[in-house]
Amino acid sequence: MSSRAAKLPAFCHMCGQRLSGTFLTYDTGLVVCSSCNATVPHCGLCNIPSHQLTSVRGVQICPACRQKLPVCACCGIPILKEYAIVGDSSAPYCQTCMTTRPRCDICRVPLNDKGKTIREQGGNTYRCASCYSTAVTTAAEAERLYRETRALLKGELKLDIPLLPELHIVERAKLAALNAQSLMNGNAEAPIGPDPQHLLGFFQRNGEDRAIYIEQVLPRTLFKAVAAHELAHAWQSFYAPSTQPLKIVEGFAEWASYRILLALGQQREAARLTRRTDLYGEGLHYFLDLEREHGRDRVLQRAAQ
Repeated sequence: MSSRAAKLPAFCHMCGQRLSGTFLTYDTGLVVCSSCNATVPHCGLCNIPSHQLTSVRGVQICPACRQKLPVCACCGIPILKEYAIVGDSSAPYCQTCMTTRPRCDICRVPLNDKGKTIREQGGNTYRCASCYSTAVTTAAEAERLYRETRALLKGELKLDIPLLPELHIVERAKLAALNAQSLMNGNAEAPIGPDPQHLLGFFQRNGEDRAIYIEQVLPRTLFKAVAAHELAHAWQSFYAPSTQPLKIVEGFAEWASYRILLALGQQREAARLTRRTDLYGEGLHYFLDLEREHGRDRVLQRAAQ
């Protein structure tokens, strides 16, 4: 912005009056008389006077600035300052939505009015509209996807499970209780999914009886990934010794999940598993390296040792 009194433009762009004396020229080319500059409201971002200001989060801004602002993917209101990016999406979320709204238990984005709150005995479970749109919501669909995953494991990875464990679709609290019991028995279990992670599936063996528990209302792709992981544990229960270290046990199950995701064309979801830095991620990379160096048959041999 500059202020000068030499060679005046003919008229003020704000009031239309002929200019005389001091006027101001802004970087946008806007020329205003000193009276308009003093009386017309200024944009709270660029500080240029405008008759078209609108309020955004309590700040009056001009149309040009509003057009440049990122828009919160949750509330739809332009974002003035800092914003958050969740996961590997490029969508921005304002700090208000990030701190005041429930977050999807799958992808961790804040819920808008199209999200779903699932009331359970152990508390609420949340799904954003995107995750809920592909969620498994019936026992029949869950059973069908479960059997499809078993067939994929056999066809893609040669993992033939002699006896299919009974499938149970349960609330989150049930999985937590199963995990707590497993920890008391000296075992360990961790989830697959985005941070912050929680348990999504559980394989249980009681004598010759085998069962798999999977959290309800999972998106279909995630359901198959969890099913593949737990069915790999079922395969291990038939062909591998129970004394294997957890890195081998869980790493192999993650490898099976990773390979099934790739077979389904879900490269982005598969890549998420490779970014884990815990025992599961270490185990997955161990088997990926083994496969790269010696082939898939060696992976199955190592998993059964």
